[in-house]
Amino acid sequence: MTEVEEGEPPPGPEAAAVWVLLTPLLPWLVALPAGPWMLPLVAPLTVYPAFAARVRERRYGSAWLLAMAWAALLSIGVIILVAVRPELAARGILHGSAYKEEMADWIIRGVGKEVSPASFVPEHLLHLGAFLVLTTVSAGYLGLALGAFLMAYMSFFVGSFAVATNRPLVAALAAWVPWSVIRVMAFVLLGALLARPLLVRQRWPFTRREAWLFALAFAGIAADLTVKTLLAPWWGQFLRGFLQP
Repeated sequence: MTEVEEGEPPPGPEAAAVWVLLTPLLPWLVALPAGPWMLPLVAPLTVYPAFAARVRERRYGSAWLLAMAWAALLSIGVIILVAVRPELAARGILHGSAYKEEMADWIIRGVGKEVSPASFVPEHLLHLGAFLVLTTVSAGYLGLALGAFLMAYMSFFVGSFAVATNRPLVAALAAWVPWSVIRVMAFVLLGALLARPLLVRQRWPFTRREAWLFALAFAGIAADLTVKTLLAPWWGQFLRGFLQP
């Protein structure tokens, strides 16, 4: 039997990663009776086995890239659902319609939480706290489930905005605002780090390498809040231009 060379990843995680390609199909789960709740809970199944294997091996970069691909594919799946079956998406994506209306206030009237740090900072920190706890106690799975919930309703807004314009592809890219992208990147890195203790059954399996990665992730959280504070008023006006004939 040929032995795997030191430092060479085992074949299992690479094969498991293929399942992530099914992620765009998952939003159609909302057509089922329990679909709205099933989607965020089931969505991590396409990525978690390969993600967890990489985290165990301290392959944080590979785990991060895989989870980012999963998040992007989930977003694409929701956007397609909105474009093809908007009524089903509105019924099935938890918090989707409410978030869409909230974002409409920001884009059309320039008001709302998006331009009020006093409103959005506590909400973002609440999401961060919930994500950290859920990730730590579930070896990452529930953190991914929370991420799927957040990604789904943000993508519902992106899809709804895109189909309301005459340049849907460009509008969809613009509606994924830069601070949200930074936040997703930071959350995914934190998820990879905090999934490790339970996966390797150690209370603190971290070294200086992880300390730098934690610092990078929290710098991303700070950048998210800073960029949103500075750019949100202008970005809303920028998006408004897509709605003009």
